[in-house]
Amino acid sequence: MKTNFYQNTKPDGTPGEHLIKMFFFHYNLMLMVVLFIHTLIFYFEGNENIVVFFFATVLLLGLVTTVNYRLEYQILKYFLDYYLVAKITLLFVLLFMFWKIAPETILFFALLPLGLYNLYSFRTVLLLTSLITLLLVIMVNLPLSYFPDIIVNKNAHLSKVKVLLTFLPISLFLIFYNIKIFEKKHQYKDSKAAPENEDTASEKSKAKESDEENLQMYTEIYHRIKEYLESETPWKNPEFGIQDLAYEFGINTTYLSKAISQNTDTNFKNLINTYRINYIKDEMKVNYPKYTLMHIYISAGFKHQSTFNRAFKQIENKTPSEYMRSIGIDAYAISE
Repeated sequence: MKTNFYQNTKPDGTPGEHLIKMFFFHYNLMLMVVLFIHTLIFYFEGNENIVVFFFATVLLLGLVTTVNYRLEYQILKYFLDYYLVAKITLLFVLLFMFWKIAPETILFFALLPLGLYNLYSFRTVLLLTSLITLLLVIMVNLPLSYFPDIIVNKNAHLSKVKVLLTFLPISLFLIFYNIKIFEKKHQYKDSKAAPENEDTASEKSKAKESDEENLQMYTEIYHRIKEYLESETPWKNPEFGIQDLAYEFGINTTYLSKAISQNTDTNFKNLINTYRINYIKDEMKVNYPKYTLMHIYISAGFKHQSTFNRAFKQIENKTPSEYMRSIGIDAYAISE
């Protein structure tokens, strides 16, 4: 399954992807708190078997939350499908356990389409919803004797209240983040279309300015670009392009291109590759062969070795292996 959000943004480093990463982090954190509170309630009610299950789930969620916080979305997105399967499985287990005393647990399945809306395509959400609905119909039509009596429930009404009070904050959380992700996604798409529409009018307006004013303006823009590239290192994202820079600065792509060409005698692509190659050269001196050359050039933003070799040769007038030998590094097993 391919995420709908992924189709509309770059794989790493965009503000939208930071938002979606925070969505998963805060969602897992909220589930940890909710399940821990339920664990305490079950403990004082004397449901020791349920306490063990819930406490183990809280610990697992703690591990998932920690990993979620430390990894970039570019890596996390590959585990999204597995996370979804695990979450749906957990919901079915909880429904099976609580069906006799709190059938309202089935309400949590209604939140799944809401949680998937901005993550998957509409067709994928529809297929998943249909499949889950079918499984639920089969499950709820099973004889009541199939469901366990492992919960000591002294107050059935209280169990229903607990389910509803848990349902409310989770649903509000999903609605809140859905709105934020939807707005960020469309803001990103609009920012990519707007600069192209403004090119003609902007160029005519700037053509009236003196050469000295133009030079000063483009120099200031270039200094901003340079500072951003050096401090934020967005070029480590292999999909980083001039449109992303335009979105970050709120500046027309034409001005960015002119600022770069007038101050460096090169274009955007070569400027980005220069930063990548300089980073790779530093890593060669410090971390090779602790890390393989492939690891180093991928971490610098190159997807393929052929692209890396070509860019390195263009900028350094040497192949990677020739450069490594020139600085006294034994360059072995490098195909060029």
